[in-house]
Amino acid sequence: MIAIPLPWKIAIGATLMTIVLGAMWWAFSEGKGSARTDNLEKTIATQRSITDADAHGPRTPDDVDRRLRDGSF
Repeated sequence: MIAIPLPWKIAIGATLMTIVLGAMWWAFSEGKGSARTDNLEKTIATQRSITDADAHGPRTPDDVDRRLRDGSF
């Protein structure tokens, strides 16, 4: 077996630790991006339903009165 000097062992250990920490950081940032995308999709869907509801809402006070009377508000 070949004896590796201590400075090389430290350098190899530090390199491996850097690779492991970098992989963990990358995986964590990918998860945050996925969560951000899901949240944005829900926000867009909610805004679309609000916009659609406004588009189909009553236009005049008479429309509001009529819809209140027939229970379709």
